[in-house]
Amino acid sequence: MLERLITNLIDNAAEYNDARAVVEVRTGSAEDEVYVTVLNTGPPVPPSQLDRLFEPFQRLESRRPAGGGHHGLGLSIVSAIATAHGARLVAQPRAEGGLEVTVYFQRA
Repeated sequence: MLERLITNLIDNAAEYNDARAVVEVRTGSAEDEVYVTVLNTGPPVPPSQLDRLFEPFQRLESRRPAGGGHHGLGLSIVSAIATAHGARLVAQPRAEGGLEVTVYFQRA
């Protein structure tokens, strides 16, 4: 399930990118947690719409790709997997456009 969480974050970051085409993946640890962060460049994400993106079948209209078989499930699956693992999910719109998502896991 963790592989699916990371894959969905990376796929989402790549699919909803812009011409700058930046996707970064970071890992690390902080005190009693380990984390993975995925960020991208892309259109601005209004803070008021952020939580909605983690609900099934929700996307920002301005970010809807033409075709591609995407149905707005990727981030809702990320959220469900994070919850199942007792992880903390933090998403932030980036000032220059795009999104940064970090999932914090408790150390075993």
